[in-house]
Amino acid sequence: MTLFLILILILMLTNPHIVSFEVYNACVLWFTTLLPTMYPSFVVIDMIYHMPLIYKFSSFLYKPFKFIFHISSSKSVFLILISLICGAPASTKLIVASYEKKEISKREYTNLICAFSTLSMPYTILILQQYGISIWKYYLIVCLLAWVWMFLFQRKEKTNLIPVSFESDYLNLFFTSVKKNMDILLNILGILIIIRVLTAFLFPKNFILYPYLEILGGLENPIAPIVALSAMGFLGVSIHFQMLYIMKDIPYYKFLVSRLFFLLVGIVAFL
Repeated sequence: MTLFLILILILMLTNPHIVSFEVYNACVLWFTTLLPTMYPSFVVIDMIYHMPLIYKFSSFLYKPFKFIFHISSSKSVFLILISLICGAPASTKLIVASYEKKEISKREYTNLICAFSTLSMPYTILILQQYGISIWKYYLIVCLLAWVWMFLFQRKEKTNLIPVSFESDYLNLFFTSVKKNMDILLNILGILIIIRVLTAFLFPKNFILYPYLEILGGLENPIAPIVALSAMGFLGVSIHFQMLYIMKDIPYYKFLVSRLFFLLVGIVAFL
């Protein structure tokens, strides 16, 4: 590993034009795509997360969701829906928050991240339309595979969950969210830069499997539909690292296994 890092450092020092090009592209992607979509949504989701109405809505849907996905907390209903709509790492942040507040168990926390980490719904729909894939069929496959995962790994357990609490000082919540989420977005920018620079040195230009490394940049150019769709299930190494920065107590190999399992989403959707 040390020799590998020294080699990468030498390549970076001797090829500053490649580094500057990839840093520039990463910053443009972050500023034009991630920042305007993720940052406002992170703050708004933080506010919604603490609204009493969400608890009532989740309680209303708890029984059917419990029957299908074997969840043990009504808060998981909201977490599943927000995961499918907003995607990771926005959903990861909320699942971690619920786990830290002991609103969901550790097993449920792990399984929700493994089974329901997706790209955001608007971006998913954009890609599906590009390849002429049925939107409702795609999400049916996603939910079916999530059900299989939860059926295999979500077991009944004794839990001492803390009742859902609500933040009444919304002004303080807003300012806290603004600061916290900007820190997260800046770290995501750093991860994006490193992944793109390393990819530029280690793989040839127009590498066919690039979407598995950095999915947002990898889907900018036309590629084979089966690669694009399966990469959507895998999410890309860049998003993996973004999630690893946020989530806790989940060994990466467990999450990686779940992403390899969800490669089937793209393969089945393509077929």
